[in-house]
Parts: sequence; structure tokens; C-alpha cells
Amino acid sequence: MVMFLRSLLFCSLAGSALGFGIPHDPTHLADVASHGAMTVAGAAGKFANTYKDSLVEHPLLTKMATGGLLASAGDAIAQSRTEDPYDKPRALSFMAFDMCYRALQHVAFPIIVHQCHGQFLGPLVTQLPTDYAAAMEQTLASQLGIVPFLYYPIFFAVSGAIQGLTADAAVDRAKENFLPLMKRNLLFWIPVQFVQFGFIDEQLQIPFLSVAGLCWTFILSAAAGSAKGYNNSQDQIAQQEASAEESATPVYTMTASARVSN
Repeated sequence: MVMFLRSLLFCSLAGSALGFGIPHDPTHLADVASHGAMTVAGAAGKFANTYKDSLVEHPLLTKMATGGLLASAGDAIAQSRTEDPYDKPRALSFMAFDMCYRALQHVAFPIIVHQCHGQFLGPLVTQLPTDYAAAMEQTLASQLGIVPFLYYPIFFAVSGAIQGLTADAAVDRAKENFLPLMKRNLLFWIPVQFVQFGFIDEQLQIPFLSVAGLCWTFILSAAAGSAKGYNNSQDQIAQQEASAEESATPVYTMTASARVSN
């Protein structure tokens, strides 16, 4: 015990001499924590200002880069839940698709906002404030217009092409997954997009969706991310058809020969 106390005293004195010893003033720890928090807050504020400046100077590229980066992260989280090795084409397909879709949103959202400003739902729900009616109209225009007719066709086409699916296999994948994904889509995105259109500054709407999309990409990737198996099913169908044709050919030949002999 005496040796331990001597060692502790020696370490404390040596540390104090070097400038990082055990502080005798408890407020020192609070000062260090406060300084660290201020440093982190300052760095975060600087990053936020730089990001906003980038949105002003390069809005489309910034939104596409943000979406692609967060989509890759969401897919990586989904892939980490399986024992399979990391699928690079799958990750690339999610990045490429999300970047394409953010570009579409960049063009489509101003049009939606301009066309839907509460004139449809306002008369039907008179108790609903005009701003909320406009936000709900814009949300429904996105979810019932863009999503089924543009979002999912682009998703299945881009992700299928990058992951090496044939056209027939891509169509089969879309048929199998569209309705389940559409149900999840409406449950997840209607509340999110209502907040987006109703409460988020227009310049920050797509970055906001990209952040929310991190969670959604995890859901989408887990549910329909991998295209493996769809080409195999098409090959199996082709082999079965070929086998059926081969088995039918001798029967036809024998029948024809019998007719000639008769």
C-alpha cells in the first residue's frame, strides 16, 4: 500500500511538471469540458455555414452529393446486417439512383410548390390553415405523382442496370417489390414530406430529405436492395422452356413419321 501511494504521488508530481497532471482545482475539468464543447460547436457552425454557401453557389451538385453520400451510408448499414460480403455494385446503384432522384427533386419541387398552394384541400377542410393545406397538397403531389411514376421506375431501372440485371429480370423485380415498398413509402414519407413542405426552408428541403433518406435507404436496401437471384430465376425459366421444347420434339417427329408411313 505504501509503495502504491508513493507511485501515485510520483505520477501526480511528474504529470504536474509536464503540464497535464491531476488538477487540484475541480473547476479546471469544467473549463476543459466547456472549451471542448465550444470548439465542437464552432467547427459545426463553420461547417454549416460552408454547406449553406455551397447550396447557394452550387445548389444542384451539393444536393446530389449529399444524397449520394447518405444513400451509400444507409445501404452500408443495411448490408452490415447480413453475413454476405460487401456488395459494391449494390452500393454504387444506390448512390447513382439517389443522385439522379435529387436532381429530379431539384427541378420538380419548385413546380409542385407553385401549382399546389391550398386551393384543392382548403375548401374541403375549412378548419385546416392554408399553409398546412398547401403543405399536404404538395406532399400528396409528390407521393402519389412523382413516387409511383418516376421514383420507382428510376430506382428499379438504375439499380437493376448497375447490378447487371436483364430487362426481363428488372421487370420481375419491380413487379415483386413495388406494392410492398409503396405501402412502406407512404407510411414513412407522408409525415416527413409534410414537415419538409410546411416547415423547412426551400433551400434546405432536399438536404433535409437526404438526411431522412438515410433511414429510408436502410429500409429500401434491406427490402429490395440486392438484385441477386433475379437473373438466375430468368435463366431457370429459360432452361425449363428449352427442356420442354426438347422433350416435345421427339414426340412430334414420331407422329410425323407415323403419318408418312400410313
